Amino acid sequence: MCTVTLSYDKNDKVANAKLVALLSTGLFVQLDTQEDVDIDYSDPSLYEVDPALPKIDRDMTPEELEKMIIEDLHSIYKTRYAV
Repeated sequence: MCTVTLSYDKNDKVANAKLVALLSTGLFVQLDTQEDVDIDYSDPSLYEVDPALPKIDRDMTPEELEKMIIEDLHSIYKTRYAV
């Protein structure tokens, strides 16, 4: 299991729409409070970068990153139009 913490402005309609879209993929669930997770933030392994991850040699725009993620999801789940 992996826990991802997102910070966003709850009053921002675009941020809320993107969160809804992310949660609708079924890959993530929203926990109600920070107390729902037991994370030791002092653990240095939380901040290590997995060497198996591909190296990106440039900054990506949010649109480029979104396209890359969607293509990966299509490849993993063998779907084309589900996401």
